[in-house]
Amino acid sequence: MEFGICIPHYGHPVDVSRTLEAARRAEALGFDSIWVTDHLLIPKNFEIIYREHMLDPIVLLGHLAAITQRVKIGASVIILPYRNPIVVAKQMATIDQLSGGRLIFGAAPGWLEEEFIALGLPFKERGAMTDEYLRLIRRLWTEERVSFEGKYVRFEDMVPSPRPAQRPAPPIWI
Repeated sequence: MEFGICIPHYGHPVDVSRTLEAARRAEALGFDSIWVTDHLLIPKNFEIIYREHMLDPIVLLGHLAAITQRVKIGASVIILPYRNPIVVAKQMATIDQLSGGRLIFGAAPGWLEEEFIALGLPFKERGAMTDEYLRLIRRLWTEERVSFEGKYVRFEDMVPSPRPAQRPAPPIWI
């Protein structure tokens, strides 16, 4: 059995020193993994703990890679439709390289319709977008040259870089 912990990177107010100390302490205590979560915008009338002061999970994962040595680092979860999948693939591959192959990539379609509206994204297509983006990310991580024809992303004969440190690719948790 493995144990992980969500690092406190949201709440009122964010205490960055506490966030980083929690990550270091989790590693020192022998936890197997540390996790961050994702939201971009939360409606003011929602009473949830991560409504305010949430640090960006992808930037934070890169920093956590730098301040830890052993513990796996993961996102629970990156909401894929919010971001360009080519950019996400590159960011996550970079984090996997910087961490020496410790990334666990958690991904999901999202649930908060108001966030999709604010981003100008089709809420009802979030599942299809997530499926397509996951197929593309996997290919960008595992193939030397990629062409892709989807509903949301299209391109021909591109070379993705960097590739993740883990082979064939970091684990993807849905």
